[in-house]
Amino acid sequence: MNQQILQEETEQTSLAEKKEDAFATDDTLGIITNIQMFSLNDGPGIRTTVFLKGCVLNCKWCHNPEGMKRYPEVFPNSKKCTGCGKCVEACPAGAITFPKEKTPYINKDLCITCESCVDACKFDSMNLWGVFVRAGDVLDSVEKDKLFYDQSGGGLTISGGEPTSRFEFSLALLKGAKERGINTALDTCGYLPWEKLETLLNYTDLVLYDLKHLDPEAHKEFTGRDNALILENAKQVAEKGLPMRIRVPVIPGRNDTVEALAKTAAFVAELDKKGEVLAVDLLPYHPYAGAKYRLFGCDYPFPAEEKFTDDDIMQFVELFTDQGIDVTVGG
Repeated sequence: MNQQILQEETEQTSLAEKKEDAFATDDTLGIITNIQMFSLNDGPGIRTTVFLKGCVLNCKWCHNPEGMKRYPEVFPNSKKCTGCGKCVEACPAGAITFPKEKTPYINKDLCITCESCVDACKFDSMNLWGVFVRAGDVLDSVEKDKLFYDQSGGGLTISGGEPTSRFEFSLALLKGAKERGINTALDTCGYLPWEKLETLLNYTDLVLYDLKHLDPEAHKEFTGRDNALILENAKQVAEKGLPMRIRVPVIPGRNDTVEALAKTAAFVAELDKKGEVLAVDLLPYHPYAGAKYRLFGCDYPFPAEEKFTDDDIMQFVELFTDQGIDVTVGG
């Protein structure tokens, strides 16, 4: 399984990747999409959540398309675009066209992330997602709110994307935060070699662990990956004794059956016996992500409009509480 991870297909060549290669010897360099201050949903207390770019999974319902690829990307904002075509003229790679009215399309296979279109647009409709940062600079920003962390029991959470896909950078953030006396939380899908995950856990106070489906075939169909490594790592995290919050997205037609969620609840109960599961965060699907995809000029690959009723949610909750597990809804 570890060999499979080490043999992942490489991403497309771009100027952004070449820039990253130039810093290959600098373990403190990473790419982030956002630093969210005063976050209240990513662990206890008041926290700062750092969102890293890049994910090893490809969940069809993902609400954050800007965080999936490992390299910086340009996304159009269709609400601001006037259709002037300046971006098309500026692009040296011929990557931009207008197949839809006033919605530029960027061919990611051709885009070299040179940012010429960003500079050419006078209406701020072309936006670069993903900036290169050093861990020390991020930590300096995070540390400014240490008083709030100390008073509320909060701290730093690293999320994504998938933060473990940037292992060295994540390690620098977690280790640096602990050196500065800041509580740490790691939000992860758990898809990486245990040796690396365990190294990160040595500097982690709380693990926010995603469980999307217990069935291996369904998990691979919906996320692009088998779940064997994820489940095994979850067991080892529990055995290590670290506090865990299990995050379960509930997706229509994917894992929203009583049978599927009951299996997840039983698995979480076993984790709790091995270690310390503080609670399960049920994250019911909502269709709002489609608006973000459309804003970016992209087709949403999971256009389900179904919404769960209060009775549905209560039934989901009871599957976990019947196992003696505390539950929150929505994070």
